[in-house]
Amino acid sequence: MSKRVHLIGGEDNFRAALVDKLENADAVIVDDPKKSDITVALGNEAEKVTADIMIIANNEQSKSGNSDYVPKAGLLIRIHDLMIPEGSEHWGPDSIEDWIESVRSGTVDALNPDIEARYWVNLRDATDAISLLVLADSDALAQGVVDLCGRRAWSPEAVLGEMRLLWQRFTNAIEQSHTVQSLSQIPSPAAIQFSGERRRPNLSPLHEAMKLAGREEGWRPITPMRVSLMELIAHSQLKSEQTE
Repeated sequence: MSKRVHLIGGEDNFRAALVDKLENADAVIVDDPKKSDITVALGNEAEKVTADIMIIANNEQSKSGNSDYVPKAGLLIRIHDLMIPEGSEHWGPDSIEDWIESVRSGTVDALNPDIEARYWVNLRDATDAISLLVLADSDALAQGVVDLCGRRAWSPEAVLGEMRLLWQRFTNAIEQSHTVQSLSQIPSPAAIQFSGERRRPNLSPLHEAMKLAGREEGWRPITPMRVSLMELIAHSQLKSEQTE
């Protein structure tokens, strides 16, 4: 039987992606909480209501919720370093979108990137994991606090280097100016493993919760960093063309 889900929270890119993922998994989104099997509160709405699951982002923007707040919910999902190609809208750090714009405009050298590495995670991977947890059987529904982010650290330098490479290849394709060198297999700057220090959120609760919900491999995000950056570039270019 399809699970009926009531969502609490404003309309934005994150909610739209989550609804799409839930509906693709045969969930039914209902407006009346009394007719739902489970209630899910998003962002700062999580601080105002009681819900079965509450989802917030770990950043300083008030609309995404307060990560230090312990809500009235059986499960709190706290997202870190989320990448949304269509625009983060307070769910992820703005820095990566600013970098894209600076790479496109050729002013990236003037940037002062975050000094910390980040554990970037693509929106599709995040909503896939959340959908699995929301639709889990009642006896397999996780409890407590679950942190969600990517498994690997990415330095700002590596990400910016990858952006430059992808933007150059994009413009070469548009202008039909590729050369043998530009088409050669240049190692991806983002392929360099970050070796600095940054404490990653504990992903064990998420990994175990997904296994309990039926995903044998647990938390294994599958979207490559290069694909995420290409999507960011494409959406940034589209937005620019629409405003011209």
